[in-house]
Amino acid sequence: MSRGVYTDLLLETLSKHNKVAATGGCGCVGIAGPGLGGGFGFYQGTIGLMTDSFLSMDIVTASGASITASSTSHPDLFWAMRGAGQNFGIVTQFRYKIMDYPTNNNGEPQQDIFHATYHFTEEKLEVLFEYLNLLLNNGTLPQDINAYVVLRYKPHISPRPIFVYHFYYFGPSSLASTYTQKILALHPIATSNATFPYKHVSHRSFQASVGDPTCATGISSKLRFPVGLKTYNLTTNRQIYGLFEAMLAAAPALNTSFVQFEAFPMQAVKAVDAASTAYPHREDDILVAFSAQYLPSAANAADATFYGRKARQLFLEGAQQQQQPPMRLHAYSNYANGDETLAEIYGHEPWRLAKLRRLKREWDPDFRFRFFNPITGY
Repeated sequence: MSRGVYTDLLLETLSKHNKVAATGGCGCVGIAGPGLGGGFGFYQGTIGLMTDSFLSMDIVTASGASITASSTSHPDLFWAMRGAGQNFGIVTQFRYKIMDYPTNNNGEPQQDIFHATYHFTEEKLEVLFEYLNLLLNNGTLPQDINAYVVLRYKPHISPRPIFVYHFYYFGPSSLASTYTQKILALHPIATSNATFPYKHVSHRSFQASVGDPTCATGISSKLRFPVGLKTYNLTTNRQIYGLFEAMLAAAPALNTSFVQFEAFPMQAVKAVDAASTAYPHREDDILVAFSAQYLPSAANAADATFYGRKARQLFLEGAQQQQQPPMRLHAYSNYANGDETLAEIYGHEPWRLAKLRRLKREWDPDFRFRFFNPITGY
């Protein structure tokens, strides 16, 4: 595959052959880029992270050399490219795992996905996240579902911020009822659902395909502040809601911002030896992120940074209250704001950063690759 292949194109091409691969949720986003930092996606319970699907990479290094990295060719570099790859070279093409679509009871490829949205007002916050904690069950979310929640301001539905729960089921809607009945019992204020080919998931569920407004460039700026978690702290989520509402009142220019609560199946992710790639956060079961979105200006950026850092601290303190010993920040590289420490992005185990720094000295001694979360101190 070339480096320019993006999600919509890959899924459309593979579907013609009843195949699928690990991709992210936005159709306009490439495969190589997010894969270098980890790469979360709907099929990760079955396939793993996007970075786990790389079989080899053709790379132009800082010296201008063209090499192939794989498990048998420059294996240390291949290790680093899967989790910290933006630091070491330019990927020109790569070999990538694909798999057959799962089959239904008739042995036919199951290319359809059931997607439903449920809108909840703030008084349902605790019951919603209590339900989700039970569903996630300590990192054992079933492989055939995904649970993604967004806190955002949607004034055409409610004058106050609401939680939008996106529920995905890989199969017919009739079988999804085991889950949807429990969600409906929480009494959302609005619902919608549809079944459609998985290749259209980005457009149909998020309006995030090529040509959709979400994928437009140059319109707004965005800052993210991620935190990896094991479970939801209901008290913390209540504080996050209060912070988000306060932000809307004090900084209305940030009113298109949102908070992501992402939970994907983790079975295939955790089946991979944590030491076998540079991606460091396989023990996390949930990814939350305050995502500030605004028209470019210094004042808006300052407000976004203030509220993003506050939200990140609240999530971290809530996690620390629930776990012993106290948890340290796990910042997903692809979402990282850039003010985190290298250990928070690339792993707190001392050997990880030591290995990355050694490889940085070897492959990029002049610090040419420094655009995004660069490894320093080598």
